[in-house]
Amino acid sequence: MPTRRQVLTAGATAAAATALGTGAAGATPRTGRFAGKVVLVTGATSGIGEATARAFAAQGAKVFFCGRREALGDQVAASIRAAGGDATFRRADVRDETQVRDLVAACVRRHGRLDIAVNNAGIESPRAVRLHEQTYADMESVWRTNAGGVFLAMKYELPRMLDRGGAIVNTASVSAEVGWATIAPYNASKHAVASLTKVAALEYAADGIRVNALAPGAVDTPMLRRAAEAFGLTYEQIAQDFPIKRIVAADEIARVIMFLASDDASAVVGHDVDATGGYLAG
Repeated sequence: MPTRRQVLTAGATAAAATALGTGAAGATPRTGRFAGKVVLVTGATSGIGEATARAFAAQGAKVFFCGRREALGDQVAASIRAAGGDATFRRADVRDETQVRDLVAACVRRHGRLDIAVNNAGIESPRAVRLHEQTYADMESVWRTNAGGVFLAMKYELPRMLDRGGAIVNTASVSAEVGWATIAPYNASKHAVASLTKVAALEYAADGIRVNALAPGAVDTPMLRRAAEAFGLTYEQIAQDFPIKRIVAADEIARVIMFLASDDASAVVGHDVDATGGYLAG
């Protein structure tokens, strides 16, 4: 009998294939609710970022995405194109301001504009220890990626949207809303993402740019698998902390991101949307 993890993984893969119009008959080019929109996604070589890039491409968007793993990025882009989508990968490290600046410039140079940005790149705390045992090097590394990466991305994305408006979605975390013992660098960095989101939302709402964030909980990604291993927990044990009693698939989070980026969310500004499966409801 398959495990819960195997079922979740298979379900997420099937959902992604359905969204992209793939299957035994092969790729089927299609238009969709984001037809012609230019979407930039950071950290999209796996997990939530990859699912988001695939989902936008399936709905007609021109997707430009980055990650640090070049071979994997090229593989994801080729897979999206094979399914009939429009995707371009560029290697970039969001900790490096020059690389972020050049990433945004390359996206606009290729497609002529930027309509939607999803700032998703992130890493976890390397060690699960109490605060006095944390190192400043670990704190700095996590902050530079999670908080600094979002800051730099918005710094260069926002000017590209000033003349026509747009939408930005930042990936925060359940850890942006509550304290989480033994992962201070990650917890603090995601609080910073939520704060940066609110500041940018206030500063640019009058320019027609909507900035929001979302707070995923336990999502079936490589990061969660590493965390589960580090804490010695099974997916079944982790799931018990969430009211829905299951691990969320990455494509479910991608759909929340697409909602926030869509005209359906035209009145949603500066919000950190709870996508935890009920964890924050209590």
